[in-house]
Amino acid sequence: MKKNVKCVAQNKILGQRLLLSSVLVLLSVICCLVPLASYADDNPLSLMRDDVLSYFRHLKGKVVSVNNGMAVINIGERENVKKAMRFIVFREGAVFLHPVTKAPIGTLEAVIGKAEIKEVGYETSTAVILSGDVKVSDKVRISETGVRMLFYQGKNVDWSLGDSYYRLLKETGRFEIVDTAIETENDSEIITEAKRLNADVVLILSAKEAAGDTMLKHRLLWADNSFKFAEDEVRVAVAFMKELRFGEEFFGPQKGDVRTFVDLPFGVRLITSGDIDGDGKAELLMSTGSNIRLYSPGTAGDLSGLYEIKGTAKDDHIWLDVLDINRDGRDEVILTLMKDNMVVSRIYEFKGGKFFILWEGDVFLRRMGNELIAQEYELGEGYKGAVFKVAWDGGYKKGGNVSIPRGVNIYDFTFIDEIGGKKLVLAYDDTGYLNLYDEGIRIWRSRGDYGGFQTTFKKAAPTIMVERGEWAVKDRLFTQNREILVIKRIPLVGMAKGIGYSKSQIRSLWWTGVSMEERTIIDDITGNALDYTIADNRIIILDKPALGIKFKNILKGENPLGTVLYIYLLKGR
Repeated sequence: MKKNVKCVAQNKILGQRLLLSSVLVLLSVICCLVPLASYADDNPLSLMRDDVLSYFRHLKGKVVSVNNGMAVINIGERENVKKAMRFIVFREGAVFLHPVTKAPIGTLEAVIGKAEIKEVGYETSTAVILSGDVKVSDKVRISETGVRMLFYQGKNVDWSLGDSYYRLLKETGRFEIVDTAIETENDSEIITEAKRLNADVVLILSAKEAAGDTMLKHRLLWADNSFKFAEDEVRVAVAFMKELRFGEEFFGPQKGDVRTFVDLPFGVRLITSGDIDGDGKAELLMSTGSNIRLYSPGTAGDLSGLYEIKGTAKDDHIWLDVLDINRDGRDEVILTLMKDNMVVSRIYEFKGGKFFILWEGDVFLRRMGNELIAQEYELGEGYKGAVFKVAWDGGYKKGGNVSIPRGVNIYDFTFIDEIGGKKLVLAYDDTGYLNLYDEGIRIWRSRGDYGGFQTTFKKAAPTIMVERGEWAVKDRLFTQNREILVIKRIPLVGMAKGIGYSKSQIRSLWWTGVSMEERTIIDDITGNALDYTIADNRIIILDKPALGIKFKNILKGENPLGTVLYIYLLKGR
């Protein structure tokens, strides 16, 4: 296995196209200046941002007294000191001399400790000493260096709304914002993640519906002791949300997003990501159809080979997932494959630098949120019976059935969480259309199909003269904060899918409660997008060139077969 995979950065935006796009966007924005202006001076997100910033403004003062673990400092309400602010404590040391003239040009300062404001007076404040041997005349300061913040957006927050707030905070330059892929309503799990990521402060964003509007709330907690030191809630009007989504249509990631192109010298079918070795970093897992290769992605888009799970020539991988189902801090590898016309699923555990099979069975497996689900297989027919949960109790045990509409199978669907705890089901049908179900009743169907599926099997027939159709492994539906990402493939010639695909897209679906909003977030994937994953705020797309051949490689005398990865930034764009 090659240790390094060549990475080439590409920029496809031509000057004339950029100029034309800019003119079109400008004209569209001009048409909406009046409604946008109404929010220019009263943006509820700006109010929340300012509340956060107020705890991290640059301040400095001096310790005037110390008693029983408490320190009084000489600044207070007059200087906008707030309860729960944290100051670094410094002590002056030796005079710093100019290296040539030897004239004094400053004083060296040593960090002594840390203090947190408990009471605020007009001219002085009282702080508890969190660490260090603090003494009278020591200096206190909130420095201007970036504060490392974990930004956690709850499932009930509109993705466009949360992303806009994220950007407002990032644009201040005051915060070094980190994200997480965990999905939980448990504060302690978020705090644990913040500590793992070395964050100083945690911002938890949540929302609830109120008379048609959205009540958006943030909570600020110190990561080291889980103390909640601030909370703010604002009302976001429906009209503001519409303007926000209008902006997303024009300024989403397809408009000048940074992309990295990684040329893989071998064919890959499936891709996923997870922390397999428990080091806190996500590895990329890629299936060639018979083997699984693990890579460590670099910041520049380069890949370093790590491990491999070898299969046999008869193996035909159809699904790849990861999940820490036994809660040991490491993700297990979940693989389903076809072998000799039978389905085999395996769960691999990584231990001591090697992979071991924890479990093997004759069912389909898949991750759904933080749970493992399964479905039985019938020879020559495909899926059989109900989809059911699989639980860990010293071993893998069959649990209860998953509540989904009749005829929906294990790789067809995902859930959409409605405010109030209700779950809708979004599912592919066998013709490639998407359908939305509410308690088994279809309430929406896509206007067109999404380009067909990559893995299909013919159903058994009594003779070769009889066709009984196919069963298919559907495309991955990725749910992130109620936004559903889907692959859309565009055929080379009209509707002739069998010839190949001219390009693929990543589209976003958002159920408003009344209608399904759909937009294209990535539009320039040449050829056939096979699979994708999300890791560390990046969407990584596995792509097969048009007709399966890299024509540029032929001209360069290189291997024309294989696949490529496209890596896009999801946040902070």
